[in-house]
Amino acid sequence: MTSKSTLIKFFIINAFMALSCNMVHPITPAFLTGLMLPDYTFGIAFAAMMTTNFILSPFWGTLSDSVGRLRITRISLLGYALSQFIFMISGSVPMVLFSRLFSGVFAGGFSVCCMAYLADITSKNNRAKYMMYYVAFNSVSASIGYLLGGFIGDYSLKATFIAQIIFLIFSALLYQFFLIDFKLKSNKLKRAELLQAANPFAFFIQAKMIMTTALLVFLITVFLTSFSMTDYDNALNFYIRQVFDFKPSYSGILKAVTGMIGLLANFTINQWLVKHTDGRRSVVAILFICGGTLLVASQMVDLVPFLVWNTIFYCFNTMYLPIQQALVSEGQTGSSGFIFGIFNSVKSLGSIGGALVAGFAYDVHHNLPFVIAGIVFLVSAGLGIVNYLQYKRQPSKA
Repeated sequence: MTSKSTLIKFFIINAFMALSCNMVHPITPAFLTGLMLPDYTFGIAFAAMMTTNFILSPFWGTLSDSVGRLRITRISLLGYALSQFIFMISGSVPMVLFSRLFSGVFAGGFSVCCMAYLADITSKNNRAKYMMYYVAFNSVSASIGYLLGGFIGDYSLKATFIAQIIFLIFSALLYQFFLIDFKLKSNKLKRAELLQAANPFAFFIQAKMIMTTALLVFLITVFLTSFSMTDYDNALNFYIRQVFDFKPSYSGILKAVTGMIGLLANFTINQWLVKHTDGRRSVVAILFICGGTLLVASQMVDLVPFLVWNTIFYCFNTMYLPIQQALVSEGQTGSSGFIFGIFNSVKSLGSIGGALVAGFAYDVHHNLPFVIAGIVFLVSAGLGIVNYLQYKRQPSKA
């Protein structure tokens, strides 16, 4: 595989990138509210970003198999920085939607390539552990980004955008100068192959070469968990601002605290689960807890119990993703970009549905998005049981 120094540099740089990408999130409710846009705008805007993320993730994954992960990461980070500038100068629903569609084009690039790069430089034996580190460090870095962006946003919303754009450009430079890029395939992709990769539906048809019934059920659970988390996360930002009158910095503090709790959970509970349990069985219990705690949280009308139950939910919510990422990479050699392109597209598709439901359900009742997310988590846990039994009967088809 590769040296420990490369892994350390990757985690540090990736953590800085995660911080950068999340700086604008805590100010988005205030930004959209200041533009006097409808409440559902936050849902359709995020869905727009995830739509192009879904469409282009297979393209970025396949292209990175040929031209290198880090080259695609740098290109997509610079493109995302440009999209955030467009978002900053938006003043209407169409302009907001255009900026979000444009950002989704590039967000899929660094999301897919960073996961694939980590899979490339780790072995099957230690991949689950490093995927756990990846999610844990990303979670806490995203929380710090929330915190920093929130405090800057209390002073100036525009200053938060500008700071994020600068950080994204700096992230691209870090990938350029401190990590080594490489090609997994010596042959260059032809134009027809690139066009095929840009078509997610053709890509999924191509994926039938590795698709089994068990893998399909697994990917459905990935879709459902992504749906639930996006539904929850999008509604939460607006809920705490409108119901509890949180300033951007308060949202940042909340995210930072829950992020640190999630980090602690990943380095304690998740470590034990990875070493001593079957990942497919463990993820079922985690998803059941996520669904149950979220349903309880949705019924809390006072601030303190609402925050307590959401914190418990978030602690367990940070635990299933590294397990899913490790499971999807099992048995994959040489084409990590391909399999993670599928994984990221399925996640993006779930996020599209979750964002749309969050926006329109929020208009019906402020608590409804949380109830829906909790129920879908429970459904995904039920499918997880089915998937565990499938792989238990067919252990050779990982």
